[in-house]
Amino acid sequence: MPETDFDFVEISTDERARLDALASFEMLDTPREQDFDEIADLASRICETPIAVVNLVGEGRQFFKAEVGLGVRETPLASSFCARAILEQEFMLIPDATKDPRFDCNPLVTGEAGLRFYAGALLKTVDGHPIGTLCVLDYKPRGLSENQQVTLKVLARQVMRQLELRKALRERDAAQSQQAVLNAEIAHRMKNTLAMVNAIATQTLKSVSERDAVEAFNRRIAAMAAAHDQLLQQDWESASLFKVVSPMLALHGDGGRITTNGPHIELGPKATVSISLLLHELATNAAKYGALSNPAGKVDLSWMVDARGDEPLLRLTWQESGGPPVIEPTQRSFGSRLVQMGLVGKGGVSMRWLPGGLVARFQATMADIRGL
Repeated sequence: MPETDFDFVEISTDERARLDALASFEMLDTPREQDFDEIADLASRICETPIAVVNLVGEGRQFFKAEVGLGVRETPLASSFCARAILEQEFMLIPDATKDPRFDCNPLVTGEAGLRFYAGALLKTVDGHPIGTLCVLDYKPRGLSENQQVTLKVLARQVMRQLELRKALRERDAAQSQQAVLNAEIAHRMKNTLAMVNAIATQTLKSVSERDAVEAFNRRIAAMAAAHDQLLQQDWESASLFKVVSPMLALHGDGGRITTNGPHIELGPKATVSISLLLHELATNAAKYGALSNPAGKVDLSWMVDARGDEPLLRLTWQESGGPPVIEPTQRSFGSRLVQMGLVGKGGVSMRWLPGGLVARFQATMADIRGL
């Protein structure tokens, strides 16, 4: 049986690449959409033709994402004008198909349809693959003005922008879904690891008589887990200072006696972990020895960005009041050393044990806070 131009026994490499590019948009056999319908309608009105089509040229068929004046969603390629048009550089204009040797025997021209005029602007991907056309057709010979041709080309580019946008949104959603699965797996493994560390430590330290030390260790593990949870919610890039503060204070059941005040600040991963552990130690000490050890005590936690110097600084203040008299400890515990490391492990700490309660001030550059 003789072959036509489109009855290939074997698809060429270029044609396979073109079909793959078309498939990447996932538009074949999709329902009509208003955005594309409006473009086809506008093309018909501006070019003053009874037919306008947003046409995607697939394998062995052409699919109409939008159409005006046809009433069908696809036709075979054998009689397709657009299958020829995608072989052109940018634009194909057929004033009278009966006088064009490429189409004078086409059944759409010689048959009942009686098509005479065709103009199509290519739908081309950013990689240069022609996947279809925005075309207009008429039953009588005619032409298009220069403005009409320019407009048809512009509308074709708008079709491609719509296709590219939908593809980008799908890819974004797929990436976010994949990242969410990855984050869930990381969170699961991290929690399992921390739980294992906790179990090993509990078993190892079961003979230790200082149970407070064991409990402190367990709470630090919990604080570390809470910090990791905040980072996982932001793909390990940053965490809000407010969201870091809340779970740290909730671990100690402060009953609303710790007030917080400060602007929204994004913390880098290192600052997220450091500040989480720092606040955990301060709240633990306050519950044991300071303002939170009696019902009347309170803590005011505040922070601000000081932009007066050469580089902006985050200044954070922990101020206790209403608790028992406090004195500076004579021995440095592990918790005290954590506090002295400051907001990002570089110091910048001032501690004052006043009669009214502990006042601790911390500072670090915003570049260090954000991990820049």
